[in-house]
Amino acid sequence: MVKVTLIHASWCTFCPAARRFWKDLKSEYDFEYEEIDVESPEGQALADKHGIVSVPTTLIDGEPVFTGLPKKADAITHITQK
Repeated sequence: MVKVTLIHASWCTFCPAARRFWKDLKSEYDFEYEEIDVESPEGQALADKHGIVSVPTTLIDGEPVFTGLPKKADAITHITQK
């Protein structure tokens, strides 16, 4: 099963829309979903590992795929291709 991880921040103005986007998609498709605050230790480790410099960033199966709010068709392609 595909795993989607949204890296977000409390101060980010685009993050609430990205969180709603992925939660809505989760209600339509079957995939694992988690949200991680970039300022948490786990978030900082992921940012360092992947060179993440802006939020929201979406990881799919542990790899950065989207920065910002993805187009729905692109997101669906990534979560249903496996």
